[in-house]
Amino acid sequence: MGKNIFYFLFLVLCMSLFIRCTNKDTSEEKANYDKQINAADLPKGNRPMTMFEDDESPSIMYDNKDRWFRVNQLMQVIQKGKDSVQISLYSPVGLTDVKVYAKLANYDKRFLIYEFSQVPAFHRSFHQLPLANGKHNYKLENGETVTIDKINDLSSEEIKFSVESNDPLYVKLKKIKSARLVQFSDQYHKIQPDRYLPMNPVLAKEAILMIINYSYVLSHPLYYDTFMNYDKYIKEQGETDTDGSLNWHGNAVDVDGVYDYFTKAQIEQVYSNYIDGRTLNMAMVGGENPWGGGPLASQFEVDYVVRQYIGLMGVWSHEYSHHSGYDHSSNLCLGGDIGGGQRDMLANLYKYLIYLNDLPFTDADILKGYTKTGYLLGTYKKPIFTIDPKNPFLLKYKGEGSWK
Repeated sequence: MGKNIFYFLFLVLCMSLFIRCTNKDTSEEKANYDKQINAADLPKGNRPMTMFEDDESPSIMYDNKDRWFRVNQLMQVIQKGKDSVQISLYSPVGLTDVKVYAKLANYDKRFLIYEFSQVPAFHRSFHQLPLANGKHNYKLENGETVTIDKINDLSSEEIKFSVESNDPLYVKLKKIKSARLVQFSDQYHKIQPDRYLPMNPVLAKEAILMIINYSYVLSHPLYYDTFMNYDKYIKEQGETDTDGSLNWHGNAVDVDGVYDYFTKAQIEQVYSNYIDGRTLNMAMVGGENPWGGGPLASQFEVDYVVRQYIGLMGVWSHEYSHHSGYDHSSNLCLGGDIGGGQRDMLANLYKYLIYLNDLPFTDADILKGYTKTGYLLGTYKKPIFTIDPKNPFLLKYKGEGSWK
């Protein structure tokens, strides 16, 4: 018994040497690792770069070990080795006032390790972990400090990173609920070159902008309320959906007006399917039809470059529903010229949110993809958005409903 107590006291002593937290705010205890970093002006040692440069080799964007992101974690912090991290921003617009916090497995409070005054669009750089180079005082979220000794051989299981910012764009991006893991895959155009076309960084940037906006719409309170009460939405538009149904229904083939309607709990699960953490491979088609299913969702070049900015999101919504597990028998994924269902409802809401300027990105001149003819198959003009005065969301909400 005495031997066990000795080992316990020895362990406590070792941990106290490792981490010392104080509530005092003396000059001796103030954080000494709080310098601001301008990621737009880094030395070569940080290996700063801009991802998805127009002339970057497409093979790099197709490297799924290097280029991937989750739509609710666009500022990505990944530990590299034992003593450094890779910072990547998957956004077509940069951020200001970005704080990166760390949390150790054996300490329950987050502490500040990097503070960026500026992070440019599609930025990537590498930074030494201060924990690996010596003892420092770090600022906690409440303004107090914690002293942490140097940690050798820090593993990714022992430390987790999180990001905060007061930048208005980041505040908007943080509302995204979807955890989709987004990447680009060359398997489709290599295996079926008659159906799929290779993409390039110009198109990839447009695709990234689009999936951020789309995920924001899926997370929006107006979308959630309409989705969960789709039977009410149908009645407001007419007596039935375009396939004759009265509410969301599944993949069973409809016979003589009999539909496999979802219960309220099942509708909630369907919504979860649209925003869960499964992998999404974004691709481009050149044949007659886009395709979706499994990890794949695809559309035409013009959809990425032009149509997204004027709210023509029916094609993408349809293929994304295939990707989420639904087929043409369900009004979540009505095909052909039927219209209605999820495809039209979401497209109408998308247009209304553009009208409200309530999307993260609405200006085609952010990326100017439509001007970069050397990287495109088609020739395009700048998309100009207008809203149909009969848009059902405009008629119902009359300019209200922005996500505060």
